[in-house]
Amino acid sequence: MATVLIVDDEPDILLFVRINLEMAGHDVRTAADGAEALDSMRHEPPDVVVLDVMMPRVDGWSVLAEMKADPDDAIRTIPVVMLTALSDDVDQVRGGIEGAVRYLSKPVAPEDLVDAVADVLAKGPEPVQRKAAQQRALERLARIERGVSGDVDPGASPGPRLSRLERPRATANDAATRSPRPPEPEAVLTEKQRDLLLALKRAESVSAVATELGVSRSNVYASLRRIGRKLGVTDVSELLRRLRSGELATALDG
Repeated sequence: MATVLIVDDEPDILLFVRINLEMAGHDVRTAADGAEALDSMRHEPPDVVVLDVMMPRVDGWSVLAEMKADPDDAIRTIPVVMLTALSDDVDQVRGGIEGAVRYLSKPVAPEDLVDAVADVLAKGPEPVQRKAAQQRALERLARIERGVSGDVDPGASPGPRLSRLERPRATANDAATRSPRPPEPEAVLTEKQRDLLLALKRAESVSAVATELGVSRSNVYASLRRIGRKLGVTDVSELLRRLRSGELATALDG
């Protein structure tokens, strides 16, 4: 089949992606951060890169930028599938504009991951796919700026929940019709939840807080989703934005 390079600093996700792509017949290599990934692909360019965004040292955005600016055509034209916990519309748009041909949000179903890689391999030259992805991203950005909900990105395919790394299927209209979740009655954050938010407010990234607390980023995101449910904020990116803008001051005060 094809050689796929998976780039993610979480061992459980590397294992999940590797097993499913190997079962689909691919030769899989892994890298735990962006610097290692760049070294690997320059030594032996893969056919596809499955790339996380939030990583230590060199993050996914930097890897993507370096790849698409590389003077070596063999590096510059490797198709990139973003696989990240950043599910905000703007992050997906950014991925398309900066050169990714697909964008998958964690958690992801195995068949959607395998289908995305197969689709990328079958769709022809990377520059053509990249141009089409950029066009879709720009159109979606225009809709976002007009306050109009866009269509679900072809790369953000949902699927049935099979593990904590996967998410339930949704229809293409879900994003447009989903109503904000109301706050839970008398929602009060626990002391640990307030401490986590305060740490995130001070830190530069979720990864930094995960390192500080000695837990995985998946655990931090799981805690943020629980906090979001209490506060009626369904999107983690929106929760972090409100936190850093000072909109959660009352919740932090308890």
